Amino acid sequence: MNQPEFSFDATVPATGFNRWQQERREALQALARQLGLPLGQEVEVWLQGGVRLRGKIRLREDGLFLSNEGQERLEFVVGETFFTAAEIESCIRRD
Repeated sequence: MNQPEFSFDATVPATGFNRWQQERREALQALARQLGLPLGQEVEVWLQGGVRLRGKIRLREDGLFLSNEGQERLEFVVGETFFTAAEIESCIRRD
């Protein structure tokens, strides 16, 4: 079994890593569009129970890979507060 290796030679571009980063950014943008949430942007979020949060919305855990499976388990964070998509009553982007 072959063991893949990283090349640390400065003359060789890190195309694999760069490609992975680009694919991950695209997957995050697709997820944000699908959920209707402006991930990475300043927002005002109203949660169930009348809780209002202001700040940048992002995924709570930034795993290595994003998939469409298990979206109901995704958690988001604004400031220090964690919540799921089901808890969101409204989310408005703030400029």
